[in-house]
Amino acid sequence: MNNDLRQPKNDVSTKQLNGGLNGGLNDRQNIVFDEIVKSGGINASELSQKLNIPFSTIDKYIRLFLKNGLVERRGSKKTGGYWMLKK
Repeated sequence: MNNDLRQPKNDVSTKQLNGGLNGGLNDRQNIVFDEIVKSGGINASELSQKLNIPFSTIDKYIRLFLKNGLVERRGSKKTGGYWMLKK
């Protein structure tokens, strides 16, 4: 996969965003995070379907992103989604 295609739109690298995490994000977590960056407002069910990753795994990754201040949830429980936080 070409790394240029996975670069966040605002040219802030994922490594810059998650430098405080232990060793950064793994490849699969980066794919999920990059999709949130690309599709701001996407919810966990949509991420699971789009990336063909189990919902429970997406949920675990999102909790990690929230804990480390990489994303925030906006909107209601039913119709809300996840957005990258500006760093």
